[in-house]
Amino acid sequence: MNIAIVAGGKLQKRFFKKIRSADKIIGVDRGALWLVANKILPDVAFGDFDSVTKKDLKIIKQKVKKVIKYPQKKDATDLELAVDYAISLKPKKVVIFGGIGTRLDHTIAAVHLLEKFLKKGIAGNVIDGKNKMTLVKDSHAVSRSPHHYVSILPFTPSIVISLSGFAYPLTRKRLIRGTSRGISNVVIEKSAIIEVHEGIALVIKSRD
Repeated sequence: MNIAIVAGGKLQKRFFKKIRSADKIIGVDRGALWLVANKILPDVAFGDFDSVTKKDLKIIKQKVKKVIKYPQKKDATDLELAVDYAISLKPKKVVIFGGIGTRLDHTIAAVHLLEKFLKKGIAGNVIDGKNKMTLVKDSHAVSRSPHHYVSILPFTPSIVISLSGFAYPLTRKRLIRGTSRGISNVVIEKSAIIEVHEGIALVIKSRD
C-alpha cells in the first residue's frame, strides 16, 4: 500500500497525479483544505486546524468522512501525528507533500520524521517542486531524472559510503556530519548506486 500525506507547506498542482495514485490520502491541517479545494478528497484529515478558518474547517468536515482534530497544545506536530497514523497502516511507501514550506523548523522536522519510516522498513520521501529527500541505510539506486543533482549527507554523525555511476565516485569513504562533501553529485550512467556501509545517509535529489 502506498500513502500520500499532504501537509500545509509548498503545494503545486503538478502533484495531483502522484497524490491521486496513492492507495490512501492523508490531509494535514491546511493541506486537507488544499486537497478539498482541488477536488481531491482525503481518506482522513488530521490536525489542530489552527491554520484554517472556522469556515474552512466546516468545509473540511463536510467533505472528508474522517476528521481527527487535536488540541493546539500537544507534544507532536500535526505532521508527526499523521506520520504515526500512516505507519500504523503498515504501508510499503509514504510520500509527504507540503512538508517543505516557509517555516524552516517545520521543514527540518519533516526531514527528521523520515527516520520513523526507515526504522519500520517503509520507503519514505519528502517532496516539493524542486527536491526529493529520503533516508538510506543500505543500498539505493538512483536513475537519471530532471532532478539533476544528487547530494548524499550524513544523517548520523558520520557515514561510510560507496558511490558508483556518479561523476564523483567513492569507495568506502567516510563523510562527517558538519561538512559539505557529498553535495551536488551527478548521475552519469543509466543508473547509479549508493551503498551505505555504516550509518544513515540523507539523500537529496534536486534541480534548479
